[in-house]
Amino acid sequence: MSTWEIATEAEIRASPAQVWAVLADTASYPQWNPFIVALRGELVESGAIEFHFVIPPAPRLPGRALVLKVAPARELRWAGRLAAPWLFRAEHYHLLAPADSGGTRLRHGEIFSGLLAAPMWPLLRLFGRPVYLRFNQALLRRAEQARHGSAS
Repeated sequence: MSTWEIATEAEIRASPAQVWAVLADTASYPQWNPFIVALRGELVESGAIEFHFVIPPAPRLPGRALVLKVAPARELRWAGRLAAPWLFRAEHYHLLAPADSGGTRLRHGEIFSGLLAAPMWPLLRLFGRPVYLRFNQALLRRAEQARHGSAS
C-alpha cells in the first residue's frame, strides 16, 4: 500500500522531558495548540482519543483516533481513519530526541494511506504542512517558556 507523509523537524531549547510535559498536558491544548485545539481521552497505548483540529481554510473538524505509542520524553503516536483503514488512515507522530545542543530534536508529522490518500494528497500537502510548522513553533514557544519559567 502506498503512503504519503508530511514530515517536519524543529529544534527546541528545552529537554525532551520538558517538551513531553507540554505534549502530554492535553487539557492545555486550547491555550497554545493551533492545530489540535481540543483533545479528550487519555494518552495511553490502545486508548481512544477524540479531538478537534483546524487546517485552514477548513473549519474546525472532529477526529477520533487510537493511541498507538506512548513513550514519555520519546514518542507519541496515534492513528485515525475514515470508515476503514483501507479507505483512509492517518498516523500522526511526535518523536523527541536529545539534541547535541542540550535541547530536543522534534520530528513531527503524519503518514497517510488508503484509497483516498492519493487523491487527497495534493490538498493535504498544500494546507497541512503550514499547520504542522505552526504547531512546531507553538510547541517550541510553550516548552521554552516553561523551561524559563521553571528556572526563575
